[in-house]
Amino acid sequence: MNGEERPFKRRPQVCTSIAMNGEERPFKRRRMTILMLPDDLLFNCLARISRLHYPTLSLVSKRFRSILASIELYQTRTHLGRTESCLYVCLRLLTESSQLCWFTLCQGPFNSKKFLVPISSPSFPSALWSETAMVGSNIHAIGGLVNKNVSSSVMVMDCHSHTWREAPSMRMARASHSVCVHDGKIYVTGGCKNLYSTNWMEVFDTQTQTWEFLQIPSEEIFGGSKYKSVEYEGTVYVKSEAKDVTYKLHKGRWRTADLAINKGWGPSSSYYCVIENVFYRYSNRRIEWYDSEKRLWTTLKGLEKLPLLSHVNLVNYGGKMAVVWVEYPYGNKDEETKIWCAEIAIEKREKREIWGMVEWFDIVFRTNEPYSFAHVLATTI
Repeated sequence: MNGEERPFKRRPQVCTSIAMNGEERPFKRRRMTILMLPDDLLFNCLARISRLHYPTLSLVSKRFRSILASIELYQTRTHLGRTESCLYVCLRLLTESSQLCWFTLCQGPFNSKKFLVPISSPSFPSALWSETAMVGSNIHAIGGLVNKNVSSSVMVMDCHSHTWREAPSMRMARASHSVCVHDGKIYVTGGCKNLYSTNWMEVFDTQTQTWEFLQIPSEEIFGGSKYKSVEYEGTVYVKSEAKDVTYKLHKGRWRTADLAINKGWGPSSSYYCVIENVFYRYSNRRIEWYDSEKRLWTTLKGLEKLPLLSHVNLVNYGGKMAVVWVEYPYGNKDEETKIWCAEIAIEKREKREIWGMVEWFDIVFRTNEPYSFAHVLATTI
């Protein structure tokens, strides 16, 4: 009133509610958190987050762990078009226990660095020389040696919840066998001492949960117990190591495959994979692909910046290639064993050229324990 300026004081905002008699009463503001959302909204929020963050989010609360493992969340992800590739690595301890330890690829909450985190390992005894197959969102662990006995058992891990269950056993006990997946069926070949034309291969239908034997293609392939198999060109290819011959299943009949394909199998099933109907292999410290028209193997270009690879696993990673390899501390006990991973996009160019575009590579696991690779798989969920 006297013309002097006075500082303006903001009146504190008071939230009020209306009582039954019409009077205003002060209302205490309640702090909202994401945990207060109903399940359907929480599903919608979490479905939009990369699955690489789920292992970290599962540490928030029991409710989060339950929701992150629920089938409803993955149905929401599919509806929103948020499916993505997931990488699984199984390591075996090189001790008397031969314990299997399962991991999945995760991403840190504050940076883009990826690393392997442990998930629930099976409670059943670890099997030596077992094989695995990925069908949909389920990992099937098949056969192997359990307590020095050849096993016919099949265990299944649900990649949504990382829980294990038992599936129907094979008709034959098998170890060091070969496994591949075609049209949702698992083809298991060899791995028995007493192999005959009637039991050399059996097929598991994941829909009906039943096993059946498949007749041998020819006496030419029959011999020994070790085979390699892969789904390629929309069918099943099988190679006999003893006979050095490869057959393919075509319209219900077995036919001899190309000689170049037969010579192209690596020493281990981890050394090859098929992506978008192209056969890739690891050979002589490089990755090659099979040109089916020219019938020869060609080096995959564009990988010059990768370090020298050893003990390699190649995996179809949702149309890309995941390369997982190990770096051992040769001769130095103080150094750690390092597991590396690279993600490579595949680009098909003119003149039948295929290039690999390295999107990232890094160390994803360090350990002083004596580990070796048991299995590396990927799925899209």
